[in-house]
Amino acid sequence: MIRAALLLLTGLLTLAAAPEPMLPIPPIPPTHPPTDTAAPVPDDDMRAPVTVADATTQVKLQLYRVHRYDGSRGFLPGSRYESTEDRRPIQTPGLSVSVPLR
Repeated sequence: MIRAALLLLTGLLTLAAAPEPMLPIPPIPPTHPPTDTAAPVPDDDMRAPVTVADATTQVKLQLYRVHRYDGSRGFLPGSRYESTEDRRPIQTPGLSVSVPLR
C-alpha cells in the first residue's frame, strides 16, 4: 500500500515538473482601432458575367475516364490497383452531343 502511494506521489511530482508548452504570444491590439473604413458589405447590384451560349448543335468524340481517387493507396510501393477500365489496351471512345434549348 505504501509502495503504491509512493509510486503515485512520484508520478504526480514528475508530471508536475514538466515544462509548460511553448505557445505563441498573441498580437497586441492597437490602442485606437481604425474607424475611417467600414466593414466589407456584399454588393446587391452585382450580377454574374453573361455567357454567350452557342446556338448550334455540337457533336464531340471524347474519351470518358474519370479519376476520382487514387486506388493504389494501401498497396505496397510500386504496386498499383487497376480497374477493368485501366486494363483495356484501347479506351472506348464516346460521343458527346450538345443540343441548345430555347
